[in-house]
Amino acid sequence: MMMRAVLLHPVRFHRDHRFTRRQASAYLDGDLGPDDRGRIESHTHMCPPCARFMAGLRRTVSALGTLRGTETPRVSVSDGVLARLRDEPGNPP
Repeated sequence: MMMRAVLLHPVRFHRDHRFTRRQASAYLDGDLGPDDRGRIESHTHMCPPCARFMAGLRRTVSALGTLRGTETPRVSVSDGVLARLRDEPGNPP
């Protein structure tokens, strides 16, 4: 049983690593429930690359919000990025 716990820990860490990257925008937008928020917060305390990733994303969102002549969008960061990609020439609708 102890060996199983040791083997599952790296698997859980890897799953949380991917989850944190995929859900970072929703986390910053406040769109996650308490369990998922806690999962991201726990992971970023143990994973320096994810902590740096989240800090960089926070700085980016903050900087975007301070641009002159623009309003803070009412869409999530991921929705905005997807919309922009769809609007680029050569990308399918």
